[in-house]
Amino acid sequence: MFLIISCRENKKISISQQNLISENQDTIIENVSKNCKEAQERNIYDYYLCRDWKILDPAQIKKIVKSGELGDGGESDARMLHYASAEFPIWIESDMTIGKHKYKLKINGGSYFYLTNDKNITSLYFCKKNKWRSFFISGIGVEDDELYEKLKVNSWDKVKSTKPDLKEWEGNYNFDNGNFEQSYRSYHVKIESNICIFYQGDLPACEIECISDNYGNELNLYIKSDEFKKSQYDISLVESLSEGDYLLKIIKKNHKIFIQSPLIKYWNNKSNTFEKNIEIEAQIDSKFE
Repeated sequence: MFLIISCRENKKISISQQNLISENQDTIIENVSKNCKEAQERNIYDYYLCRDWKILDPAQIKKIVKSGELGDGGESDARMLHYASAEFPIWIESDMTIGKHKYKLKINGGSYFYLTNDKNITSLYFCKKNKWRSFFISGIGVEDDELYEKLKVNSWDKVKSTKPDLKEWEGNYNFDNGNFEQSYRSYHVKIESNICIFYQGDLPACEIECISDNYGNELNLYIKSDEFKKSQYDISLVESLSEGDYLLKIIKKNHKIFIQSPLIKYWNNKSNTFEKNIEIEAQIDSKFE
């Protein structure tokens, strides 16, 4: 069950929500953590925004939750929810206890949060135009578009000024969708002299230059620019993507190389279907230790 809540100014609604956290109730906030995984696997610029978002302390979280006000549940709330959901895959999560009632709390960097009680009923709170706006990355609505664009520019600058060392990842990675009989596709990644190129299809193929983000035995690849859309070759796999969007992950594990991607379908012999986001073993033509 879902309830829609808004932080818009409304005295009548505010009074009806005072029971959520009252001055006389003990409110405990614990197990606070920031979750950037969704952002990491969607867009590198959003991921950097998530990394830079300062984690909230219990006092700040209490203020955010207490500021929630019930929306009208109408079409305007639905539009706001659609806008917010498309904006930030960035979360701070915590457990919350109010009196005898326990909740799971998910606060989004785009000024809204989910509150789930012990009966598994989830309420959605929009925090628009409230005095705790500075606790979030950005607000909701067209008035925050300009701010969001400025934040993205700052994020671009940080990403592009980062020069990861790809020496340990150099080589030509070759993999396919695992089915030679139907809808066969092959893919290639070339990493050389700190430059990374992803190729969709048999060579020659569309060249997609990548931004890389290295985490130990994992290397995340993102689209560097939209230049690939001018290619004469097939771009169907990535035609809906834009600069900074997530492509795939290269994984070193058990002295083997694997590719994992939400875009690439791989044939599962057990289910007799193509599946996305599973580990595909790749071949590399340089020495791997």
